[in-house]
Amino acid sequence: MKFSLITIMLLALLAYGVTSVAPLTVQKTFAAEEEKKKRKVRRAQTMRPMIFKKLDQARQLSDEKQYDEALEYLEDMKDIRRNSYEQAMTWNMVAYVQFNRDNYDGAISAYSKVLETKNLPESLEQTTLYSIAKLYLIKEDYTKAISALNNWFEVVEKPGPEAYILRAQMNYQLENYNQALPDVKKAIAIVQKQGKKPRESWLLVERAVYYQNKDYVSMERSLKDLITWYPKPQYWMQLGAVYNELGKSGKELSVMETAYDQGLFEKESHIVSFAQAMLTQDVPYKAAQVLIKGIKDGVVEENGKNLSLLGDALMIAKEYDEAIKVMTQAAGETQEGKDFYKLAQIHTERQEWKLALENVNKALQDEEFKYEDDALILKGLVQFNLEDLEAAKITFEKAKAFEDVKKSAKQWLGYIDGEQKRREYMASGGLVAP
Repeated sequence: MKFSLITIMLLALLAYGVTSVAPLTVQKTFAAEEEKKKRKVRRAQTMRPMIFKKLDQARQLSDEKQYDEALEYLEDMKDIRRNSYEQAMTWNMVAYVQFNRDNYDGAISAYSKVLETKNLPESLEQTTLYSIAKLYLIKEDYTKAISALNNWFEVVEKPGPEAYILRAQMNYQLENYNQALPDVKKAIAIVQKQGKKPRESWLLVERAVYYQNKDYVSMERSLKDLITWYPKPQYWMQLGAVYNELGKSGKELSVMETAYDQGLFEKESHIVSFAQAMLTQDVPYKAAQVLIKGIKDGVVEENGKNLSLLGDALMIAKEYDEAIKVMTQAAGETQEGKDFYKLAQIHTERQEWKLALENVNKALQDEEFKYEDDALILKGLVQFNLEDLEAAKITFEKAKAFEDVKKSAKQWLGYIDGEQKRREYMASGGLVAP
């Protein structure tokens, strides 16, 4: 039987066992006091060797995968006179067999029979309720699972932290995030009081709840706890993202720099994200150096996408010589219009008009290129500086069709028209304008 990922995660928490027998918490009501007295006077019953031997035989048959034979053997025991404890343990064995054969509904039914037994020992009642909760969990019936687990909480005086986390997981699956949070905090508080660190999976549940509630302030604290106890690169990255959500871009970059300086970024995605964050914060030169080192160390692949980002950093940092080399390599690998356009921009900055025109034309030939309007303005500018005014006019006329650059295109057309008239006047022997 295949389980979903969340079920597998939850099952990892099911190692919790009941090790003590405790009465119900005393309530300030007469009914609760009476119930407490009743629970205290439960007489312990024993299992006779004969019954134990038969139940053990059924267990062996089940372990050998002879499930039908095991159930028939247990069915035959109905004719044997048994005390209530022996009856309960017989149903408990039925549940064991049904569970082993993956018949979870059958196991739940058998456990329900255990709970119907009179004078049931509290320890058996507790383990049975917990087992029912686990079975519903396996079935991914979270509503019934949490109901069964709540019944278990009612009969246990001091639940362990694992049980609180389990209920929190269930509430999380039911999108009851506000109900999940107190249980997560309770589990973490218990182990911290014991001088231990919370399990990583528990802190992840807490973080997930804060994320769903969009409580980024609390999520910041949760991630700091994760970094303190489990300093993994992804938690530094996530803390940076939280600072971004909180509008604390300075802290975002500071956190990522700290992780980078500690050598925690060992994956390409981490280094690339760090470089992108630095570009966002206008630190292009360091972004370029981080990418160059990543490529040199073999962590960052020297592909078109990463080279394009490196080219951006070098261009913004005005390191044009290196930017041209990198962007030429990037454009050659990707053959994408955006990279040819970037290369054209660099050549324009260096007033290398012919190379700029060559690359902007390549960019405009790419049908998937998204910045045709800006590229047309750039092309017209380049043509103007190449003294090809008629070609520039044609280009700016095309650019007029795009709303975002329409005003700029008209201004250029007006300027070119004036320039042509000026030149005509000069060619006809007119005075040269001062």
